[in-house]
Amino acid sequence: MSASVPRPLEQIKRDTKAANRAPHLRKANQTRPDRIDALDNLGVPGGVYHHDGPFDAALASRNRDPRHAPLAAVEGTNQAALAATPSVNVADALKKKVPLQGTAVVPPGHVDYTGNLMDYEEGADVMREPDAPGGPYKRYEHVQYHPEDLKGKGEPSYTIERENLLGKGGKKRV
Repeated sequence: MSASVPRPLEQIKRDTKAANRAPHLRKANQTRPDRIDALDNLGVPGGVYHHDGPFDAALASRNRDPRHAPLAAVEGTNQAALAATPSVNVADALKKKVPLQGTAVVPPGHVDYTGNLMDYEEGADVMREPDAPGGPYKRYEHVQYHPEDLKGKGEPSYTIERENLLGKGGKKRV
């Protein structure tokens, strides 16, 4: 054999080493299994299978490209929610690590309880307004809705369920 042709075993070792250097195979780019994945007994060869969950959208690996990043898609609505929330509530959420509360409790143009002017625009009520972007949520043209039906159940389901509830000791509204 000539010296320029590698032996088969050496060629395999060289190819394996090159494949392990590939950036898509680095551990830093792989989502590690979480507690739910550890409970799963799938028996996948080579390790644990990762199930995607709602918090995977916040992973750095999913937000590298701003054109396709899940967090970039909600950036504008998050900024609008923060603008409609008193600064005291935002500070509590960040310092005390509690859920953000008090969003839009102070109408736009009014002063909150700390003296700050709330400067934001109210958006459409996407549950009920027909001119909401994309149309009203859970509202279909072929279904009739009661004016008090806030969940989009439709008629006659809403009226039947309301009558059953009122018949079980609920107070009757006039």
